[in-house]
Amino acid sequence: MLFSTVLIWLLVAVAFLVALPALWLLSLALWPAAAERGRDAAARGLGKLFLFGLVPTVVGVLLVAFVANALRNGGLSVLVAGLVLTVGFVGAGGIATLVGERLWPGFAAEPWRQTQRGGLVLVCCALLPVVGWIILLPLIAVLGWGVHVRSFLANRKAKSAPSVAESA
Repeated sequence: MLFSTVLIWLLVAVAFLVALPALWLLSLALWPAAAERGRDAAARGLGKLFLFGLVPTVVGVLLVAFVANALRNGGLSVLVAGLVLTVGFVGAGGIATLVGERLWPGFAAEPWRQTQRGGLVLVCCALLPVVGWIILLPLIAVLGWGVHVRSFLANRKAKSAPSVAESA
């Protein structure tokens, strides 16, 4: 194996180590209410999140395949695949916040530290050779889509249910 090949894989790993927690912190800063709903959705169990996340992930994969084969546009298919992965990884910020909250409950006054540290734990697990790259990293994206779907459904349910003040 050439030194350049080793260096490329090292830099890809470092990019994931920096980019994903930064993406989750950006999401927390820009959309704090959505990040809180994502954390609440992640707290209700990862099994259902996986099932909720399968539907949009499969639709995204089919969309990428359609763009690549039917439209014969490789650049557009890479763009669509990147968008599908990015939206999934943004949703996984709720899981990162949950992990940080459970491991560092002393930082409750600073939730961004919980997201940062939980995100680092999650990404370091994804850097595990072979298992982390092939199984855990795509699983994080699928779970992130599940966080989006579950928080969207919970938000719709909360808006449709009348509040106690309105019914009194």
